[in-house]
Amino acid sequence: MRLNPRYLVVFCVVAELRSLSRAAEVLNLSQPAVSKTLKALESVLRQSLYERTPQGIVLTEAGKALLPYACAVNRSLAHAARFIQERRYRRVPRLEVGLAWSLIPRYQSRLLLWAKAHLNRCELHLTNGTTLELIEKVYQRDLEAALVLGGTDDLPEPLLARRLTSDEVVLVVAPGHPWADLGGAALGQLEGAVLLVPQRNSRLRLRLEQFLERHGIVPQQVLECGSLYGVKTAAAAGLGVGLACRSFVEPEVAAGALRALLIEDAGFSLGVHWVAYPESSVDLAARELLEHLRGYLEAPA
Repeated sequence: MRLNPRYLVVFCVVAELRSLSRAAEVLNLSQPAVSKTLKALESVLRQSLYERTPQGIVLTEAGKALLPYACAVNRSLAHAARFIQERRYRRVPRLEVGLAWSLIPRYQSRLLLWAKAHLNRCELHLTNGTTLELIEKVYQRDLEAALVLGGTDDLPEPLLARRLTSDEVVLVVAPGHPWADLGGAALGQLEGAVLLVPQRNSRLRLRLEQFLERHGIVPQQVLECGSLYGVKTAAAAGLGVGLACRSFVEPEVAAGALRALLIEDAGFSLGVHWVAYPESSVDLAARELLEHLRGYLEAPA
């Protein structure tokens, strides 16, 4: 049996967009050509891969099982095309690196300074996201590496995590808040308080929720602020007690717009990790650049 890789690329795009017409636009094909390609793939597999519903394309069990392999082929071909373009037109390599939202104040300037200093050697493209989102992007090879906060206990194989340093989790309040001059607080004090938290898949929030549930601590209200930027904005406005990384709120604390309180309970320091594939599975040119970048980030600022 010979399988045309193009079949898998088309199937991946259709499945992700859940629409034949939208996939046709993205792939620069006619809709009949997309349909014909999918039928050819189904003929090879001898099973139906999808159903058309008013809500869009829905994958069958066979389609769901095939999808990871199809999308892996799609990504590999895209990376190969990029590699060929770089070599053919003598373009410098492009590094796709992730940076967790919580680490932006601490690392973004350093990353951009490194990129500026190595402009003739590579292009650095940064992607922001939560730790869990970025780990998934590295695993899918949409990113070469990522700087993340915590969340590396159950990395999918064969990803590796290298600890660079740690960051302290703190509570933040406005200068006029009753807790502003405490310097520290036990999480039991959150009983009956208004708590400001980031999005649901944030490692900080997950760590805090596990602790509160374990100890039966119930805040008066939990306000989801969408991101750590939202948390510190809401805390500065006096809306409650926020949860953040110390490095993330240091500029506001130094300016007097926020007060940071040390969490007196154990277990509220998270590691800052560099997550990537093993060096042996990375292109040589990218490997050397990633090693240099990681070494630069490990050095004192």
